Amino acid sequence: MEKKERIINALVAGHSQAGKSSLISTIVGKFPDTLDYELNHGTTVSLKVIQFLLKEKNILLNFLDSPGHADFKGSIALGLEFADLLILVISGNEGFQARTYWLYEKALQYDIPIVIAATKMDLQTANTETIKKELKKLGAREYPIIKTSSKEKYGIKELIGKISLYIQHRDKEEKDLSFIILGYSQRKGIGDLINIGIFTGKLESNTYISDTIRVRQLFSIKGNPVKIAHQGQIIQLSLNIESKFELGTKYYRGKFISPRIKSLLSEIKPRKEFHIQIEDPIKFKIATDLLEQLKRIVPSFDYYKEQSDINIQVLGDVQFDFIKENLEKLIEFKVVGSKVKGIITINKKSKARFNSARVRIAPQFKEKLNITRNGSSQKSMHDILGATAAYEAFHLDGLLVDIQSGSSEDDIAQAIAKAIEKVKLIKVIPHQDIIVKVENYNDIYSLVEKYDIEILYQSQSNVFFLQVKNAQFELFFNSLMKISDGRADINLFNFEQGERILSVDPGTRHFGFCLIERSELPSLWYVNLKDKINGSKSKLRAKERLEEEIDLFLGKERQFISRIFIGNGPGAKFIIDFFIEYFDIPCENRDCVITNFDDISTETLGDTPRLSDKSFKPPDIFLVDEFKTTKEALYHLKRGELVSEVKSKGFVDHAIAALLIAKRGIKGEIIEIEKKPLKQLYDYVVENYAGSYSFSSIHNVNNLADLRSGMHLRIKDSSKLDSNTQKGDIIIFNGFGRSYKTLHATTLLGNKIIIKFLANVSVRKDFFKIFVPVRER
Repeated sequence: MEKKERIINALVAGHSQAGKSSLISTIVGKFPDTLDYELNHGTTVSLKVIQFLLKEKNILLNFLDSPGHADFKGSIALGLEFADLLILVISGNEGFQARTYWLYEKALQYDIPIVIAATKMDLQTANTETIKKELKKLGAREYPIIKTSSKEKYGIKELIGKISLYIQHRDKEEKDLSFIILGYSQRKGIGDLINIGIFTGKLESNTYISDTIRVRQLFSIKGNPVKIAHQGQIIQLSLNIESKFELGTKYYRGKFISPRIKSLLSEIKPRKEFHIQIEDPIKFKIATDLLEQLKRIVPSFDYYKEQSDINIQVLGDVQFDFIKENLEKLIEFKVVGSKVKGIITINKKSKARFNSARVRIAPQFKEKLNITRNGSSQKSMHDILGATAAYEAFHLDGLLVDIQSGSSEDDIAQAIAKAIEKVKLIKVIPHQDIIVKVENYNDIYSLVEKYDIEILYQSQSNVFFLQVKNAQFELFFNSLMKISDGRADINLFNFEQGERILSVDPGTRHFGFCLIERSELPSLWYVNLKDKINGSKSKLRAKERLEEEIDLFLGKERQFISRIFIGNGPGAKFIIDFFIEYFDIPCENRDCVITNFDDISTETLGDTPRLSDKSFKPPDIFLVDEFKTTKEALYHLKRGELVSEVKSKGFVDHAIAALLIAKRGIKGEIIEIEKKPLKQLYDYVVENYAGSYSFSSIHNVNNLADLRSGMHLRIKDSSKLDSNTQKGDIIIFNGFGRSYKTLHATTLLGNKIIIKFLANVSVRKDFFKIFVPVRER
């Protein structure tokens, strides 16, 4: 019996122009880029699967070739979702770059093994020492670094040898089928083919994977028919329905789960919006059809229609250039404007209930939906489906939902919708101002006035922290160098890679929290206790409440917190004790709390971030004088007085920078968004929630008036019917009686029946809960 080949799914990823495609081309003898845009611009835009069989070792290498440009990092995230191994491609003459850091961080977060391919090692300036130094700075363990050159064709055998040593245990063959959609292709005579990667279980051709969806045929990536596919394989399949799934959609137990719910792709959202105008309705339809096709190639862009305008939301200008170039091949149009897309969330916390469901929601300044069940990340499918339906119905970008009770996605969606309608929606736009530190130059005031710069902090030795508008930064920098004859020292102030900082303003009843992360908007949280903390019982109640709230606020970020800044307010001792216990910090009599900053250098404060460590390490706690806490500092900043009071220079430079990033990062405006009324939300749930091929997609039915004789229906809930039919029975709809209270139908055996609804049932509201559409088999 022939031994089954071992499969390794290796994501090839790195910064733009690091040499990924050339490396794959050297290995497999074929250049992976095929799209016109990719070949014309030398930029990969989509995720591709290139197979390479090592016959002597019986190993099938599935190379997932990914883009390097930031505008296409949705395709990289898609590869990370399925990869067994990351081949981190780093240019030998460039070292770590922006995308390298992001990839490294995500690989650690997802626990994906790394092999580093140092490319362009034929260049005189290339060496691997800078790569090793950067890894050491990040606190990384030792990773294999293979020196390669696509031009001189060396290092390839060593790289393949190192990859082939990796063993992925495929031990989930008997589990339920689950897979991810990685791409689409077309085949003559068959139509749409979907590229999938199988996480668990096995898949056979000509089998139903839900009530209505059947896998007609399976093919290998090279187009050969396959009868059965196993865990770890990347294959193609054709379905009995038209495929409308987004890239990154996951399948599990008959449900198709949108990548916008729980996925690395959910972190990557469009940031810029372009408006194009097309007057001709035929050309307008051509444009929207093409945009749907492009979404099958490139994830992480979206669009919506407004009369004769199409608004396209993208990650950046290069991604829009790819879309624009494809549209220009077919139609003429006019780009009428663009704007930075902010984050739409709610302006404060809210609670609501509907039937059995009770929920509470809170604003989130990240483009992500976080769902918990009673504060725990363990949630059911109906939690995910219900929360997502309401979230998308209001076109939100960020929201935190905690479901306290409820076992129906319908009730949960309605409860969240009610909670949203109690508050306002706010659009949050990140300011792109830059904080700079200027030393060795005193006469800064002329430039401050000229470029409308805000002085955030000035030390007695004339060290300046300045907030410079992004558009003015280059002019300011050139002017500063010119008038100082190049003597001024200038540094951009930023956190270390991956650093998370938590700051706390502690009272006796009210606590304010701020989580500051690199490249993210600060997230704000507050807790108002019922009673002041003045005894053992009140402290115990307060700890229970705070633990519940902080679990919700931090979620998975908890283990990545590197420092906590606590204002020396009236509740400082209590909150210090709480955090020592919460983070399990080895500490006696608060000896772990740092209060003397004079001995702490800036270098110490800029230590290696804890994110790079595999094991959890507790954060450092800094106790800050009361005037340095958020409320007081902002007051002094507004009055321009935060100068002479600050004594602990080494610490304060860092603390003020963190504070000011929080201050400058949020600009909010209350906006009016056309909301879907609650009575329509259930229709939205039926049409849109992940995992359901609804009446709309199967029979083009949006309400009762659209139902047509001959449609097949399956009974989902027989408890609301006054008839002998059972759950799971299939009927053929013939029409309603004089009122909607009776339904005429035919069984599959040809018997005519009349189905009555119970007296307390609202047919308009409950019909789509009772019946599920079925295609004729």
